[in-house]
Amino acid sequence: MTQDLREWLCFGRACCRARLPLRVGATAVLRLARAAFPRHVLRQRWIRYEIDLADTPPPPPHVRLTRVTDPIIGELRQRPDRAETNLKAGLRFWDEGLRRAYIWLGADGPLCIQWLLLPEDNSQLRRLSDWSGMYPPLPRGTGQVDHLFAFSAARLASVSTEFAYALYDEARRAGVETLITHIHESHRVARTWAEGAGWRRYGTITRHHLGWPARRTLSVYVHRDEAPRRGEATAPVADLARMRLPRTWSDGAPSTAAGS
Repeated sequence: MTQDLREWLCFGRACCRARLPLRVGATAVLRLARAAFPRHVLRQRWIRYEIDLADTPPPPPHVRLTRVTDPIIGELRQRPDRAETNLKAGLRFWDEGLRRAYIWLGADGPLCIQWLLLPEDNSQLRRLSDWSGMYPPLPRGTGQVDHLFAFSAARLASVSTEFAYALYDEARRAGVETLITHIHESHRVARTWAEGAGWRRYGTITRHHLGWPARRTLSVYVHRDEAPRRGEATAPVADLARMRLPRTWSDGAPSTAAGS
């Protein structure tokens, strides 16, 4: 992707390309608003990652992904972990009409589930409520993965990695060359796993949520491109198989982002 397709300013359901003057000006205004009204302006930040599917390993032969259907969703809604942040957010995606999701069903139940977004989903993403600004238009050849949820039987990173390789193959079959995702900056375990698995940091998303009692709220998202930081510690690939992931490890959205 070119830089012009990485820099965005999104508010409400609108997104516009944010070249440097616009982005700097908007960020300055939002910082002033946060300094003046700290109780009414919430700031959150995610790290953006990308991976070139030409460089990813083939799917493990024993991993078979199933395209999610209404009956599967019905079963997931009955599970005791249905209120977990990422699973709940994925189920809301389904209700919003975003229905390209894949699940790995093991002998004893589901292991992992994740949503795959493609350019043809751009119009549907714009219809999301307060969180549509997290998803600027995807250019041709680019897909996005979101709301990865590892069920309790599959919290070891090795299982999630095998699932990811299988999902990459599904994305390739759909014409995707590059995948992107985002992880909350506070979730170091998730970031370490992603970087060790081949994801490359390429920018940030900063959300400024402005809200006053009895008035409409507004979220402004600044999507910024940046060079990857050097020297950040990551776990050796050999250590990933032994890493145990927390319940909300995948995209790192905090509880306030459950509706994203």
